[in-house]
Amino acid sequence: MIESMRKSAIMAIKKEQTFLNGKVFTGRSEEEFVSAFKIANGRITWTGDTREAKSKNAIDLEGRTVLPGFIDVHTHPTYVAMIVNSVPCTMPVVNNIPEMIGALKKHPNFGKGPKDWIEGFGYDESKLTEHRTPTTEDLNKVSTTQPVYVLRSDCHSGICNSRALKIAGITKDTPDPQGARFGRYSNGDPNGVLQEHAANEVVMRAKSVQNVKAKASGIASTGVHYDERGIVAVTDMMVFTQPFDDLKIYRSAEKQGLRQQAPLYFTWAHPGKSPIPDLTDKQRKGRTKFAGIKLFADGSISGRTAWVNEAYRNSDEHGFPTLPKAEMESAYQWAKRNKVQVSVHAMGDRALQRVIDFFSEKEPWMSNNLPSVRLEHVTLLTDRQMRQMREGKMIFGVATQIIFFFAEHDSYAANLNENQYQNAYPLKSYYENIDRVSLSSDAPATTWADPDNVFVSIKAAVTRKAYNGADIVRKQALTVPQAVLLYTARAATLAPYEGLLGQIAEGFEASFIVLDRDIFTSDVDEIDKTAVKQTWIQGEKVYERQ
Repeated sequence: MIESMRKSAIMAIKKEQTFLNGKVFTGRSEEEFVSAFKIANGRITWTGDTREAKSKNAIDLEGRTVLPGFIDVHTHPTYVAMIVNSVPCTMPVVNNIPEMIGALKKHPNFGKGPKDWIEGFGYDESKLTEHRTPTTEDLNKVSTTQPVYVLRSDCHSGICNSRALKIAGITKDTPDPQGARFGRYSNGDPNGVLQEHAANEVVMRAKSVQNVKAKASGIASTGVHYDERGIVAVTDMMVFTQPFDDLKIYRSAEKQGLRQQAPLYFTWAHPGKSPIPDLTDKQRKGRTKFAGIKLFADGSISGRTAWVNEAYRNSDEHGFPTLPKAEMESAYQWAKRNKVQVSVHAMGDRALQRVIDFFSEKEPWMSNNLPSVRLEHVTLLTDRQMRQMREGKMIFGVATQIIFFFAEHDSYAANLNENQYQNAYPLKSYYENIDRVSLSSDAPATTWADPDNVFVSIKAAVTRKAYNGADIVRKQALTVPQAVLLYTARAATLAPYEGLLGQIAEGFEASFIVLDRDIFTSDVDEIDKTAVKQTWIQGEKVYERQ
């Protein structure tokens, strides 16, 4: 036994690694930096001053800035993997409908058979010269014999041609799904516009490739994408149990090399038609796990479908609700019984109020002070609503995205009235009043070519300037350390990650990144030019920039 202990100690020593001469942001507070740290067996074992660290084979950081690895607590790796073979239909590649038609004709499947889909992603009608949504009349100019489909930038909606409508079985007599709409011409014929998830999913299911192995390999390949961006943990905020179980697919991807932790949130769209069976402990544990269920309380600001109290600019539109109370009740009962989170997409203040009112006085059911209810996006949350969240029994978390205000400024400025605009994404207020809050990307669901480039979001949060230089409410700006915390230590509080994550502190997972510049002293307008030089996950270097 003594010999076994001695061998274990030798192995531990061999695995220990010391890092010296860095500017190491620990994530324990806005001000704490150290210059040295040690790791062993995938964990941080010590932090302190370089003068106190003694090691013969230390790694010299040469003054570089080190951060805890980024945590993207609201993203969609499944979609990231899906659009690999789609053509971009957003700026600067596509600025108008003829350019979209031309781009789609460059798809590798163009000119092939009647079952070969031509796919695009990223359009936003507000950024097209025509300022309208393309229809079958436009997409039929790409092809009338092949199905054509383009995913909107928000990943809620889409457009398709007549051939795709036929394959999906959408006709003049097809009723609108609950909480969604099929666009129609004046005679009632479908025009190819698929507004909101339930309508969009009809065509997405029709084109989906029922191949478990391919899907697992695609998700595994996203690990490289995240390594390059310094992202050491993600979530997938819209996965399914049918037609195949995405938890099994993710665990297969993990075996194929996916290193990022990935809690999964399963869509609770049609519980009556496809109920999710009660969970086992095995499903709730591990680096990939069943973390919660996802509901949708409204739509998007850019599509004027988010449910708001005040009417949108120059209109009497208020958006609309997409979450019946009965569905919210069934989700609550199931999540409480199965000890997983409820995650609710809610952008508008009216939708948020419905969710807060429903949950605020219910007893939380998650352990370790983890939020039982996560609010996603949260564009228009008032001070009164934040106070109601703090004073109620429920433990809420908030995952928000400044990348929307930054990248989709044109539609936000066109859609929000002045009062709504001034109160959109009040990050400073969130930071000061909500304990469990994070920044995140919702990638690829926005009109930006690289939406999960964390440094773009940090720059937008600190400067409060849109992509075009427009002011996006300067009074709600964060400092750089605050923005970093919302992608590290604070983000770690929103999902059931394994072990301790989000800090460079003793006992925490040794997942960290080394940068090519000091973002704490650099010109804030240059933050988005920062690059990750190295990414380490569980004490192993998984990426080095060449």
